[in-house]
Amino acid sequence: MKRFRGFLVLGLLFLTLSSLSAAMHTSVPVDHRVYRILEVAQIRGLIDNQLAVKPYRASKVIALLEEIASQPSSLQSGEAEEIAGLLSQLNQTYGTAPSYADKLFSTGFLRTYDADKQLGASMGITLASQQTISLNQKGEYDSRNGVVAFLKGDIGPSISFNMDFGMVFDHLNNRVFLPSEFTIPGEGFYLLMLEGGRTAWSIPFDNLYTSLTLTPEVTGSFFDGALQLRWGTLKRDWGPGLNNLILSSDARSFDALELQLLLTPWFRFSVMNGSLGKFSLNTIDGTPFFSDYFGSKEDRVNYRFDNNFSAHRVELDFGKNFTFSIFESTVWQKRFELSYLNPATIYMFQQNSMGDIDDLFAGVDASLTLPSKARIYGAMAMNEMNVVGNPITMLKAPRNMFAFQAGVVVPLPIGSFSSLTFQWTYIGPFVYTHYPLRKLTGYVDTKYENGSPVTNLTEPIVIITDTGRTVTYDGTNISLAAKGPDDAETINLTSAEWYSNGTYTLTKDGRTMIEKEGDKYLIYETYSETAYVNKGENLGYPLQPNSQEFLVQLDLGLPKGWTTQLQAKYQARSGQYGYSIDQFMLYAIDDQYPEKDFWNHVFNHTLSVLASASKKLDGMPISLSASYRFIADWERPIDESTTAERFDGLGTVFGAWQNPTFNHVVQVGVKIFY
Repeated sequence: MKRFRGFLVLGLLFLTLSSLSAAMHTSVPVDHRVYRILEVAQIRGLIDNQLAVKPYRASKVIALLEEIASQPSSLQSGEAEEIAGLLSQLNQTYGTAPSYADKLFSTGFLRTYDADKQLGASMGITLASQQTISLNQKGEYDSRNGVVAFLKGDIGPSISFNMDFGMVFDHLNNRVFLPSEFTIPGEGFYLLMLEGGRTAWSIPFDNLYTSLTLTPEVTGSFFDGALQLRWGTLKRDWGPGLNNLILSSDARSFDALELQLLLTPWFRFSVMNGSLGKFSLNTIDGTPFFSDYFGSKEDRVNYRFDNNFSAHRVELDFGKNFTFSIFESTVWQKRFELSYLNPATIYMFQQNSMGDIDDLFAGVDASLTLPSKARIYGAMAMNEMNVVGNPITMLKAPRNMFAFQAGVVVPLPIGSFSSLTFQWTYIGPFVYTHYPLRKLTGYVDTKYENGSPVTNLTEPIVIITDTGRTVTYDGTNISLAAKGPDDAETINLTSAEWYSNGTYTLTKDGRTMIEKEGDKYLIYETYSETAYVNKGENLGYPLQPNSQEFLVQLDLGLPKGWTTQLQAKYQARSGQYGYSIDQFMLYAIDDQYPEKDFWNHVFNHTLSVLASASKKLDGMPISLSASYRFIADWERPIDESTTAERFDGLGTVFGAWQNPTFNHVVQVGVKIFY
């Protein structure tokens, strides 16, 4: 009921705000069409090399588009018109021109600006709806509907802000999306407002649930844009590809402080420190959701995802056409820790000096521009590298946790700023994963008070751990009751099913360890998870570990506000080991993992073909979108008759290939007062 009352108060606040945009330095969303235009313009030499850290502030985007527009002789038919249309739209959305009630239905907001004081603000409402339905799987659909009230403004020539509050009314269903593309728009949790605030337990939803959204932002731009400071909750994309290894545009937003420095034309530096979030959900299609479920107050002791995120990136230009970059990030437990907050530090060295307990990710990327012809890029990143030798040995070593990406973007002489992209991405076993951190929460003393041996037990010994979990010992087995995210499980101490080395035994998911010490069994339970996730979803490229993807994408600009996209994806997952982000490598037995052998252990193939189009209506703040997707999926399911999958995926037995399944999916959307 407290959650319900909270939603009711926020709803009243929303109605108050909506009865009431200048924001020249706030960000342009990473999925905006303008980024594809800027990439093509860069290849064609219309603009210089740009920072591969997005989103850009609106003032920068407008300046780049104006630079392109100033070269009409270099533009193809229709391109000048598209640039002019985008400039009009962006200046209207982020500029300072007044907008009063008589223009409300053409702009979508109210705005005033005092040129003398350089102060201004705008306010309005955004409405959006997206409906996705399967044409051949009866009853499978996804419905997303949202309303957002916003207040934007400028404080002098250098600082802009955006305050917003949104509510979404969604019927979420992962079955009408590619697994790698399904994401949750709400924040924190979903609930049924008309049923006492009952929270959503699993996806697909059984009803229309309500949640909140927010994207607050304060951005300052100084020294003609050479220094940018931003504090905001945004989607980000770091790198040269379509989605990237360190931070992907498809990842959930999170609150962070960011700094960008353009010290010279050939040196660019970006750094951020942020706070990752949780999302309360139990399962998606029966698979446990990798975040904390918000239960009763007593369950909060079992919360495990309480992390910060730090990242930095250096870009160096060698001439006009070649850029080399190095990047690093870390997911670390929330604590008073200054080391990662230093923008000039090296995270790997800091982590080693603090006990090697955080999740480090580092890599390099490079891009080569063939003027007016293509841009070629590649990236390599790693969570860990333990074996150094010849390249083949390094690539096959299980404890070398590598990810790779390579691609090429080719401008096309058709349409407006059209391009063709080929991209390959490989996420190796255990990439983005991290072992859980455990602590002693209780112990079982196997002797009576008179020192009699355990075999004389007539009644089981029962204890309660510090987390509230019931543990029962009967002389042969230790039984762990279900508690929080942990299922009930019985461990045979003489022949453990999952892993035992004579000193300690692990549960199936590896989150609980039982250690023998004299006459006692010590119980260690997980208190922290530092995998590369935010709100239960991957921060990096949206594939599970031990996966590959081949992508072809055609982006075609058309006259009168139309854009189209054709895309084909082939994805494959290998089940040798480390194929899920909640799995982890047990370093104590790293010599027991065989060399990587991707294609001989594939258990899933997915082929997807997408055709989409969008249209911005002239003179109206309305955009429309529609798409059709074909999905074919081949799978070898886990053979539950042998043994289920353990904490590292090693030894999982897959059954025979099943008949392929096909899905035909249609999606339509509208956004008003964009």
